[in-house]
Amino acid sequence: MKRTALVTFLLLTLFSFYGLGQVLFLHGWLGDSSNWRECRRVMIAPPYSIDPEDIYAPSFSNGVSLVDWTVNIASYIDSLPEDSELTVVAHSFAGTSTLFLLVVARHVEEGDLVPWALGLVDRDPGLSSIVNALLSLPDTDIFVRAASRVKQAFLYHPALGGGCYACSACGEVPVPLVCDEALRDMCILQTGKGLIFSAADIASLTVPVVDIYGTHAWCLGPCLGASDTDGSVSISDQRLFLSGKDYHEIDGGAVCHADFILNIHHAAEDLVKIDFAKKESLASVR
Repeated sequence: MKRTALVTFLLLTLFSFYGLGQVLFLHGWLGDSSNWRECRRVMIAPPYSIDPEDIYAPSFSNGVSLVDWTVNIASYIDSLPEDSELTVVAHSFAGTSTLFLLVVARHVEEGDLVPWALGLVDRDPGLSSIVNALLSLPDTDIFVRAASRVKQAFLYHPALGGGCYACSACGEVPVPLVCDEALRDMCILQTGKGLIFSAADIASLTVPVVDIYGTHAWCLGPCLGASDTDGSVSISDQRLFLSGKDYHEIDGGAVCHADFILNIHHAAEDLVKIDFAKKESLASVR
């Protein structure tokens, strides 16, 4: 086994064997709960045999801003039983929102949300719309309550720094896309992700997070044919190029951004294998 493959295997074993709890699937931009149909089918069948009652896949309004998207996720998690222990699998812009949830929760808990947020604007005024929306929320404690129920998180092909042509769609160059608040914030994150998701904040994560980025060229999407993309989001926009005790980034292999959504069975199986240990293997390490 090559050294890289061995490191990936050990990493995934560490995270997947950590304990499953309930599974929360979060769809990306223009998606809904049906995106996870094939993944759910794989998970409830042998060898995983996960109880269908332990799998959640809500639908959210998906043209909203980063802050609103994150609040919608936090509100949903907050509606679940207090003893919920969630393994979150978040695709595309939901991956961005999940990481944002964890970062904001820490600043709320430590009582420095306002100076942290205002400091972001000082360094990049382009982040003002995100910061203003965040600081106008009536209940930021919801981030803390939600984050406390997240046991581990997998960001699948996340749009951490935007999506292909997100900025063009919002006014720079006409393209056949409709700009909405989600695309606007994807564009903002192309220059601001390094501030919102700083090395210090990533190092301070208290739950395991794996960024599974896509590298397969010639996938369908606005980036069709680009060599450093999964078809919809470039590698540089999917990654922070950071590593820490509870944060790692791995190459998800030759799978396109939306393969698992299109009910391509092998893609759904690949995603589940990456995220979850077999039930019998999990039982052996408890």
